[in-house]
Amino acid sequence: MFEKRYRITLLFNANKVYDRQVVEGVGEYLQASQCDWDIFIEEDFRCRIENIRDWLGDGVIADFDDRQIEQLLANVDVPIIGVGGVLPSARGLSGSGLYCNG
Repeated sequence: MFEKRYRITLLFNANKVYDRQVVEGVGEYLQASQCDWDIFIEEDFRCRIENIRDWLGDGVIADFDDRQIEQLLANVDVPIIGVGGVLPSARGLSGSGLYCNG
């Protein structure tokens, strides 16, 4: 069947329409893919921030319009896809992740 199970963390605010649409799109992609995925989504992940490095998995897709999320992920060692309306270079940030401007 599947050779590897991928663990992805989604860090979005479910109260924002755009964020819900991003999560929905990720879900549609995962259903169509030929891989086995574990997705971590928590209603309010900020209550578990002290253990963030323990549950990031193989990669993160996150709302980079939320500066707190962006700062939390600044020094983690997993691939990151930042989604948002402001490019990191516009804020003077460098980063090793991919940034998608919505």
